[in-house]
This record gives sequence, structure tokens and C-alpha cells, in this order.
Amino acid sequence: MQEIYLIRHTTPKVEKGICYGQLDLDITDSYEDELKQIRNTILHKQFDDVYSSPLIRCRKLANDLFENVYIQIDNRIMELNFGDWEGKPWKEIERLSIDKWSNDFINQSPPNGEKFSELISRINEFFSILKEKVHNKIAIVTHSGVIRVVLMKYLSIPPENIFNLNLNYGCVIKLTIHDGGYHQVEFLKG
Repeated sequence: MQEIYLIRHTTPKVEKGICYGQLDLDITDSYEDELKQIRNTILHKQFDDVYSSPLIRCRKLANDLFENVYIQIDNRIMELNFGDWEGKPWKEIERLSIDKWSNDFINQSPPNGEKFSELISRINEFFSILKEKVHNKIAIVTHSGVIRVVLMKYLSIPPENIFNLNLNYGCVIKLTIHDGGYHQVEFLKG
């Protein structure tokens, strides 16, 4: 049995309405409060392995949550790459381009960005490696796009509905994978 704790980063320091995925953003002044809430959610849990996206907003959280633990940085658990749109206000991006992408985000990418299918492939590759190792408890500090891909798989959510899930900054989701493939998903902190 494996227990995987998916932890979304805290609130990033970015103006509302800005497109970001792999844009390397710092955290806001609310960080300490958010950190405390996440700590309380995973209190007394001992993790065999901790993974983090390399982006500052995840790395900082992982380092503060797991002070005396080796944190494995993995590029596969980075957010979707929005390419040329990164850092631009959504309202300044050509509407036709956004519509083309959003009507088929699985197979279309933002200019010089990444298709959602490529994000799915990255996450599937990452999880296949986790299955090969003998882990009991794993923490993954990552992004909402990554968490959505995992939930899409384990909750059998169709891709077109995956953005209906409310995944707040600092949310913690526990995925338990039992021998034989049976699994459970618990939302510990929304």
C-alpha cells in the first residue's frame, strides 16, 4: 500500500488575471499562515520520500514543511507550460488563440507551450517510477495542473470536467493505492 499526499503550493505572488504555469513566482505575505495550516494537516506524518517541483513556490514550501528530509526535485511535476502566454494578462492574449486552445486543450498548446496531453504523459511517467519503488508514504509538493491529472486518472474524471474541481492554494489530497490497484482519494484540506 502507498499513501501519496499531493500538496499544492501556497498563494503565488502574482497579480490577478495573469497567465502563469511554469513562470517561477515567489510566494505572498500570507505564506506563514498557509504554511501553518498545511503543517497542521500533515502533522505527525512520517514520509519515506518527498518530491517537489523545482519552481520556487513549491521548493520553498517543501523545504519549510520537511526541514530535515531530503527533497527530490523533479521537473516532471512542474505546472503546464503556457509558452508565450506566461506572465501576460489573460485579457491581452488574443481571444481567438485562447478559444482555439480551450476548445481542445488536450491536443492544442499555447504558442511555444505544452499540450495538456504532454502534461499527462509527464505525470504518468513520474507515477510509473513511483510504483516501481518501495515507498509507503510519499509527499509531492506541486501545482494544480499536476493534481488535476492525478485526480483525473484516479477518480475517472473526463478531461473536459477536470477544471470543475476546486483546488485551493495549499490544498492537501491523500491518495491511497492498495495492493491490487484499489485506491481511495481523500481531500484533507481544501
